Amino acid sequence: MRGNTETQEKVGIALSTNKLFNLKRIGFFLWVIFTVVTLAIYYRQVWHVFSWGPVQWVQQNYSLYAAIQPVWRFIQSNGTLNAPGYLLDALKRGIWGFAGLIVILACAYFLGYVLLKLLRVNYENALDGLLFSFGIGFGALSYTSLLLANFSLFQTSLIRVLLLSLAAIAAAYTLYWFLTNRNKVIGINAKLRSPFHSNKPWKLITALAVGIALIGALAPEIEYDALWYHLWLPQQWMQQGSPVDIVHEYISLYPLTWDLIYGLAMTIGGSIAAKLVHFSMLPLSALLVYQITRLVAPSASPWIAVALFVTIPTILWQATTTYVDLALTFYIGITVYTLLLYKRNNHLSFLILAAVFLGLAMAIKHLSIIVWLILIIGMGFVLWQEQRSLHKVLKPILILAGVSVIFPIPWYLRSFIASGNPVFPDLYPLFGAFPNERWSQITEKGLSTFKDNFGYPRTPLNLVLLPWNLTVHGAKFGGSLGPLLLIFVSGIFISISSRNELRWLGLFSLLYIIIWASPISSFQMRFILPITPFLVVISAAVFNNLTKRFENRQTVYKLANFVLLVLLILNLPPFTSLHESDREQWNGWLTHVIHEIPLGVVLGYEDENQYLSRKVPSYRAWNYINNNLDLDSRVLTFSGGDHLYSDRDRI
Repeated sequence: MRGNTETQEKVGIALSTNKLFNLKRIGFFLWVIFTVVTLAIYYRQVWHVFSWGPVQWVQQNYSLYAAIQPVWRFIQSNGTLNAPGYLLDALKRGIWGFAGLIVILACAYFLGYVLLKLLRVNYENALDGLLFSFGIGFGALSYTSLLLANFSLFQTSLIRVLLLSLAAIAAAYTLYWFLTNRNKVIGINAKLRSPFHSNKPWKLITALAVGIALIGALAPEIEYDALWYHLWLPQQWMQQGSPVDIVHEYISLYPLTWDLIYGLAMTIGGSIAAKLVHFSMLPLSALLVYQITRLVAPSASPWIAVALFVTIPTILWQATTTYVDLALTFYIGITVYTLLLYKRNNHLSFLILAAVFLGLAMAIKHLSIIVWLILIIGMGFVLWQEQRSLHKVLKPILILAGVSVIFPIPWYLRSFIASGNPVFPDLYPLFGAFPNERWSQITEKGLSTFKDNFGYPRTPLNLVLLPWNLTVHGAKFGGSLGPLLLIFVSGIFISISSRNELRWLGLFSLLYIIIWASPISSFQMRFILPITPFLVVISAAVFNNLTKRFENRQTVYKLANFVLLVLLILNLPPFTSLHESDREQWNGWLTHVIHEIPLGVVLGYEDENQYLSRKVPSYRAWNYINNNLDLDSRVLTFSGGDHLYSDRDRI
């Protein structure tokens, strides 16, 4: 009887295993069909391009012609390449821009390194030390600037002296450390090299994407919000030497933690230095993605995750401009990464470090309050599942919550004192705002109307279809994630095992999307970027698990990798027009992506004024006003997103 029972159990297990295997095969087959259909719909502009032929490619500015057009401007008659006429100006911009970047990076890293020593953070990996030092150091630079501003000392000359002095101290200490720790330097170099195993295709695509972003960062600033306040407000602070509240510009009360760093960079290398500072967040965030992948998905290629991240069209665009969303992505990503390290090692220093990073994120953008809520609740839930002790749960939660709120308080308090609303202009129906000329029901309605332009109405069907619409109809959301995240994340149920950290990343991303999709938020693509580091790690793990079954069938395995490489290349700017699936005549154009690689102005074949005249509609008017009108003139203007290039008061 016992033998029969054991036989029946074995048969039952075999049948269950076989059924599960068949379900996975069916799931994989359905996923392949979904992938093909998604790509066919997403890239439907390809069929239009091929049907037009080469003549229409030129006339419509599509496909590869869009990539070679900047180069074509360099080529003069008879196919000869003349010397650039504005090379000296371009070199000056680039050299001073890099000088500003180097000074800021040196100061940030040195300050961060010293603070990590004071906090006694024991990190085992040199790459972690690099990330933590920059994360802490940028925050130290920003809050030093805020302190100086509150004492009316935020002045260009003083800032320049302080930055150069700190950079000199950093250089001297670095030289001393290298001379006295030669053996340790060799060991660190070995540690830095060893993780970067051979993944040549993904390394090349990463280098290409970063190179394209660098070219964009070296061009004069043209983006709306960057010119409106990310560069203009710190410039106003430096002119006054103290905080500036311009009542009719509601952005005056935004948290300016990252914008003040732009102001520091501008004192050395102008706006190009500020752009390069934000560009530096691309390689740093890529390095963070690399580390997260190694931690939570060790069997997956971290270089695939990195390549997926840097080729996301809107991420790539962010690296070319002085917005703050890429910096915010870095700080939210490093917060979660540090919490994962704390969960594994139970070192208090990691918890405090995570709280600092979370606080800096909340001091960059109000959007991070969502992350604060998710992490506090999520951490409490996880700790309770493991500890079942109220004391052991409350202590780390109070540390994370208490330390993190210290950093945004100066900004939220400033906003509350000036307007009565700590997160002005958000939550206006709850807090209101004063004085009347700052905000009213009319201006609130105008801002709400602007936000309502993004996405689709929040009907049950649209919310269910949100991942699809966000990907395929990116123009409605003001940006593009490319098709790969949707494809890979949709395969999570047939490929990902029950590894805790990956599930946590997926759950965190899901909760973030749910709150982002609620009426309290806005359907803007930029606001979804903070979870992209986690989505690409999940995607790399899915790709690894899906292709692992074909490792013995080399042809299929190589084909899968080749297809992924091609799709990553299609994410790059020369092919931006192919992502505009809804584009018809003047409708459905993508924003917050790179449409043109500005080689001409970067290499000196196009004058800066000519470039800005092409890209900023009101630039020529402001240029004339700046050169011809009296300094006390006031200008009635109906344009926006051009404040940095106007030197006169405006109405």
